[in-house]
Amino acid sequence: MSKIDDSLLRIGQATMSYYKQLNAQELTETDFKQWIKSLQEPMKEAFSKKGLRECRGVLNFQRFILELQDKGLDEYLKRELSKEDYSYYLEQSKQ
Repeated sequence: MSKIDDSLLRIGQATMSYYKQLNAQELTETDFKQWIKSLQEPMKEAFSKKGLRECRGVLNFQRFILELQDKGLDEYLKRELSKEDYSYYLEQSKQ
């Protein structure tokens, strides 16, 4: 494995850990409505049609709720990753 592959693996593991903070089955209709209000068309209409049950696994929805709870992904990764891996994550996020 290359150094980049190793970084990507650690970033992926930390990101998975971030999302595991939230039990998607505990997401409520109120959470869903807040998220839907934050979306732009055509996503708003598409996810509204799917409803809460089908959207519980949508990472954008989960991240929205985690961020409302002051659990931002960037801050989480900054704490969990080495400076080198976090810098690589930031570089890739800009692309």
